[in-house]
Amino acid sequence: MRCFTKHKQQSKAYKSQVIQEELKLVRKELESQVKILLLGTGDAGKSTFLKQLKWIHNDGFSNKEINRFREILQDNLLTSIQQFIINDHVNIPKHMLRHKRIILKAITPYDCVDSIISLWAEPTIKRAFENRILLNILVPSTAEYFFTHAARIADHNFLPTPEDIFRAKIKTTGITECKFWIDDVNISVIDVGGQRSERRKWIHLFDDVTSIIYLVAIDEYDMKLEEDNETNRLEESLRLFSEMSSSVHLRKASWILFLNKNDIFQDKIEKYPLSHYFKDCKAKNYEQSFEYIKTKFVSKFQGSHLYVYATCALDSINCKRVFSVIKNTILTLTLEDSELLM
Repeated sequence: MRCFTKHKQQSKAYKSQVIQEELKLVRKELESQVKILLLGTGDAGKSTFLKQLKWIHNDGFSNKEINRFREILQDNLLTSIQQFIINDHVNIPKHMLRHKRIILKAITPYDCVDSIISLWAEPTIKRAFENRILLNILVPSTAEYFFTHAARIADHNFLPTPEDIFRAKIKTTGITECKFWIDDVNISVIDVGGQRSERRKWIHLFDDVTSIIYLVAIDEYDMKLEEDNETNRLEESLRLFSEMSSSVHLRKASWILFLNKNDIFQDKIEKYPLSHYFKDCKAKNYEQSFEYIKTKFVSKFQGSHLYVYATCALDSINCKRVFSVIKNTILTLTLEDSELLM
């Protein structure tokens, strides 16, 4: 009887040891997996940041992707110039009207590249572009880059550089994922469309999220949403940030706030003061204006961990440096959580 009891106890101890070993393996596997979700309103820079990560950590872009982006960039160029010149507030001089007709009839930018270059060299066109927000001219923030590089982009033999690809504009619909390894950690970064119609898809991605990177285009403080042309874009982003950070599904996730397009914001804030758009703002320079926006977002945060960075998703060095800091923060928090479960 005693031998049987002893054998039974040893058997239980062995099973318990096996279970503990299995739990350790599960924890180790979980610790080596990090799921990051990119959130934010449309045109905040999420897709650009994802392309940067792909370039930095996944050996750049394949030939297939380069060819796809060539078509996208050429379409960006033609669509941007057409959207720009059909606006009633863009007064094209009479001697330039021929170029307008050529551009509007064009199927590809190659059909009208000389006209694009001629119009972009015209001072009245440049002034209209500089005042495009006041004139309610809706073109991508990267349109100036497209126009400046029109001759190269429109060429039949055009091969996009990484700098070109980072500026390619295409609305994200559905889900885009980028996976890579850093220090034996499998990192998955997921981007979803930021337009209102795309946000209903977000909740399906909330399971097992380690961290949220929320991007805000802070240069859009004087712009309206494309969806309704009434709502201030920065206010929309602030409302969404507050709503998402209060979600019970994301309670355990750490949050990283990217105050993005900081370079454009810094250039335009002197010309278009923040106080013109937010009555409670007393900011008189870039530093005070940035701090005002930062404070507004921090005050609306309802999660547990929040880290804030000024970013420019087009700047590879900035992205690499910021993501390195984020990676260390995320891994530290993940390790702390796993230790609490032990």
